[in-house]
Formats: sequence, C-alpha cells, structure tokens
Amino acid sequence: MSRTQSFSQVLLDCVDEGLSVLGNEPRQAIYQYLATIHSLDREQIPDKVDEFAAGLKKALGSASRVIERLILKKLFQRIGSTFRETADLEFADYVRDARRRFEITSTKHGDPVEGLRSKKGQVTG
Repeated sequence: MSRTQSFSQVLLDCVDEGLSVLGNEPRQAIYQYLATIHSLDREQIPDKVDEFAAGLKKALGSASRVIERLILKKLFQRIGSTFRETADLEFADYVRDARRRFEITSTKHGDPVEGLRSKKGQVTG
C-alpha cells in the first residue's frame, strides 16, 4: 500500500473490491441504489460509513454481512493489520478502528529511530 493514499481512498478501493464479488453490473447497481435511495454518493462513503452499512443492508439483506466482512478483511490487510471479528462490533466500528490504525502507522513510516532521538540528535532509551 502506498503511503501517499489517504485512508478514504484505501477504504473506497476495498469497498469496490468487496462489491466486485457480485459482478460489475450489480456493484454499479448498489452504488446507484445508495445514491438514489440514500443520497449517498460513492465518494461520501468514508465519511458516512454508518449510512453505507445501513444502505447495504437494505439493498442486500443478510447477505450484506458477507460483503461487509470481505471489505473489512481487505481493508485490514491493506493497512497491514489483521481483521478479527467481535460479536458486539458493527461495520462502522471496525472501519473507525482501521482508520485509527492507519493513522498511527502512517505517522510512524519515517525513521524508526527518529522518535527516540533527543533534541541533540542522540538516541535515547
């Protein structure tokens, strides 16, 4: 994963990949449904994850859980983490956790010793 990509772009790529298991036309139909019925454009999904999950559930019923898991597995893999399902968490909770992990790791991608340097450039610890 390129660090130049924002979390929003990574999430949208994973949503595309997850919906692609349905086929290209059904994927486009889901996006059209979300835009028409839920006033949710594809680009708004990262900022409105709860609405996306609700719209997906209305469109696909219980099958939405399978698509959500696919998206989450891809998302956590792309950010270098492992998806672990917990009974009391919803799709949006996992996405928030992934965003937090992404932001933590993206701030650490520089020199691993950099955070240990004192003001004089000496390595501490």
